Amino acid sequence: MPRPPRYCAYAAEFRHALDSYIERCHGRRPCNRIRHDALRALAVTLFTGTAEVKNVPKGDPVTILRRIEKQMGLDGYKLARAWYERRIYGAGKGHVCARLKVHRREIKCLETLWSELDFGLGEYRRLVQGRDCSWRYAVDEVHEDLTIKLEDRSIGDMLLLALEAYAVPKGKGTPYTEVYGICLGSTRPNEERRRGHGKHTSYFIHVRGVRTQVRAEGFADRVDYDLRSIEAQMAVLNYLMLGSDIVADFHTHPYDNESDLVKMKGWRFSTADEKTMVQWVAQLNAKHFHPKASFIMAVAEGKRKIRSPGYIKPNIVRFSIGKYHFYLAAYRICGDHYTEKGITLDAGALSGV
Repeated sequence: MPRPPRYCAYAAEFRHALDSYIERCHGRRPCNRIRHDALRALAVTLFTGTAEVKNVPKGDPVTILRRIEKQMGLDGYKLARAWYERRIYGAGKGHVCARLKVHRREIKCLETLWSELDFGLGEYRRLVQGRDCSWRYAVDEVHEDLTIKLEDRSIGDMLLLALEAYAVPKGKGTPYTEVYGICLGSTRPNEERRRGHGKHTSYFIHVRGVRTQVRAEGFADRVDYDLRSIEAQMAVLNYLMLGSDIVADFHTHPYDNESDLVKMKGWRFSTADEKTMVQWVAQLNAKHFHPKASFIMAVAEGKRKIRSPGYIKPNIVRFSIGKYHFYLAAYRICGDHYTEKGITLDAGALSGV
């Protein structure tokens, strides 16, 4: 059962504290501006989970907003997520209340504030984008899925990059390095409305080729990309291959042997990978590129070929060429993190190698 509507109680307590302040300090004057600014601060706090206290009378009203902020953090921002899902994706009230365990009266409380303050959707979008509302990515993740088709040429590009960087030593004491590249192709969105769930977008990505980044600095346990190289590559590609876009990036995870690769689950992204991705995506978005995925190819030397090449998950395929073992994984980029939910990788005949 949903918990009691505690945020309705907070809102009522805030209104009472505000009325008390106005009566105590301003008597019978309406003080419409003070009331409007304070109620807007209440709405912003409930909508985003971050207290807005700039134009709020000091004392009890500020204390209540701070309590709301703390409680929403403890609740995992469920109310803010439910409201975001309702407004941005048009999900049904019953759907979000049941999925997020939010009380219907709390949604009604936000609806009242929305109407009372004449909040607009554009203003709300700017509000959640301009604040640290990373909780919204959990909602975005539910309302999108991704299917990736790799052309044979792009598979060949990945294999050549990965195997050369692994099998050919960089120098004395450095048997192998990671390698980095950008994936070029096209993205086609397909939007639909699902009953209760609201708007859902399925993205179909077609990867036509992978281009290594010459100025990326490769090490045994990491690779540092260079944004200047991406700009140079796209300048040429836009001239020669109109329609190509940066749809993903690609890097390798080399291991001494296949046992270590499997033990460490080398096809998974590292904390450093995820942290770097946030900066990379922000830089590309500023240049009007919008990558949706990231590839990791783990490579190691093994004693024998993989007996059963194929998919171990919808987004991960394993295979071997001679004595070299490969695990290719694709991940969705969702805000500030990677996810393997809602992603399907079509690597053609690669699984049978």
